[in-house]
Amino acid sequence: MIFERWSPTFAKRGPSSQRRRCTLCRSSTPRHRGRIEPSDGVGGARMRTVARYGVYGTLLLAVPALVVAVPAVAGRDLPELPYYLMLLACLAACATALGCMRSPGYDRRTMLSLAIGLGCWAIGMADAIATSGTDDNAIVNYVFFIAYGLPLLYAVSASRDEPTTLSRRVVDAILLILLVVLCYLGVEDLQDSDGLLRHEYVGWVAAAFDVENVFLFIVFFIRTMAADDDREYRFFRATTAFLGVYAVAAAVHNHDGLYPETVWLQKVTDALPAVAFILLACLLHGSRAPRPFKPPYRRWARLISTGFAPGVLLAAVFAMSVGIRESHGAVGRVALALAMLAYIVRIVQTQFWFAATRDRLKEALSAVERLSLLDELTGVPNRRAFEQALVALTGEAQRDGRPLSALMIDVDLFKTFNDTLGHPEGDVALVAVARLLAGTLRRPADFIARYGGEEFVVLLPNTPVEGAEVVARRMTRAVYDAALDFPQGIDSRVTVSIGIASGAVTKGFDLVRQADVALYRAKQSGRNGHAAHNVAA
Repeated sequence: MIFERWSPTFAKRGPSSQRRRCTLCRSSTPRHRGRIEPSDGVGGARMRTVARYGVYGTLLLAVPALVVAVPAVAGRDLPELPYYLMLLACLAACATALGCMRSPGYDRRTMLSLAIGLGCWAIGMADAIATSGTDDNAIVNYVFFIAYGLPLLYAVSASRDEPTTLSRRVVDAILLILLVVLCYLGVEDLQDSDGLLRHEYVGWVAAAFDVENVFLFIVFFIRTMAADDDREYRFFRATTAFLGVYAVAAAVHNHDGLYPETVWLQKVTDALPAVAFILLACLLHGSRAPRPFKPPYRRWARLISTGFAPGVLLAAVFAMSVGIRESHGAVGRVALALAMLAYIVRIVQTQFWFAATRDRLKEALSAVERLSLLDELTGVPNRRAFEQALVALTGEAQRDGRPLSALMIDVDLFKTFNDTLGHPEGDVALVAVARLLAGTLRRPADFIARYGGEEFVVLLPNTPVEGAEVVARRMTRAVYDAALDFPQGIDSRVTVSIGIASGAVTKGFDLVRQADVALYRAKQSGRNGHAAHNVAA
């Protein structure tokens, strides 16, 4: 990319077709001083993408090329070279994972788990190269090779909805350390007097690695299919691809007796694990930028993921404890008991967190429901709340055989009020009227709501028409005495008209309809008053 400082001399002397336009104002003679950047368009972005994938492909091909070319150049066989390449490739993948922790495109917790797992693998390979050679390895190396999968199991079992408190992280760290201890105790009896793996157990250990690798690939594939978050999906997709390639590469490398002992084939198979780690580094680096995400949601994967997530670490505890024998004495039993205790504490923490989350969700839903039943402007219940109350109070009136009264209230000449004084003043007047009307209700069971526009409705349970008229007079007097300014109103103030319907009815909406008819009569009678209709009569 070329950047140039704009100057009047360049703008004057350069041909108009060669003048660079400012990326901020798109002018060839910008008034501000800044860097001028030519636009590369879609073609430039495509070229950068091709170049990036070209680098990834070169890195992947470089590993087998080095395995074949370096011994040929050196003029002698270098059996330790593939193992050095594995170590370097694993360290490169671990460094990439640590670097991606700073990227907003990945979750820090899962990425740290991957980095720790790769670090365990690198420690095992480094110790194998430094102490045991490439043919016979110390038993501790195999412990690190197996332990590399434990942080990955934690990543696949941890949910982004789970708590991430300090106590939770401490419990998880203790559980992972105890799992490593159990792993060492389980394979301790497989070593000889020199601390090296016995030859008769090499095939068994290779099969154990295969089982671990296949199991990790399956659970990560399920989590990928069940992902509903962009960061989660990209992490598990990249790691699943790596685990699949690594499972095949490790199986081919560990079971070299299953194919012909050809020199070039042997070298290529020795390079495959390193290729898998380079592939992981490339996938993590290439997927760190967020992109448009469409969840690959699969119901079966979601159900399986929800089901196995709590039991993955428990299965690891039991798997690591298979090799515990009487020869380990109290150490083995204590380590197993502590691992089980740590797992139980982890489950209890999760249960407490889910219970607290459920309570908060219940409170939030209750608050939302309350808000959905209130009128946003006046603060009194809205039409929806009124309809619910009408059904409930009508049912109670029918069961008890008591009258129910409905008052339909309308602000007189409110359209004229809005046209004259404006809608903001009309809103202020509605709020004031709502408070005045609600203040006249004396019983907790009395209900008022905004019916719509400038209309309010009141329900008075166990109230005959005479009692409803008393409340109506109190309401009209309260609004009238408030003297809310309205030059075109009765006595230059805001007033209300009220229609009353009272009686024992089977349908509440019939009562409201009769109250609306009575309201029409009250307005015809001159407003600022009420009219009553006894449904029973």
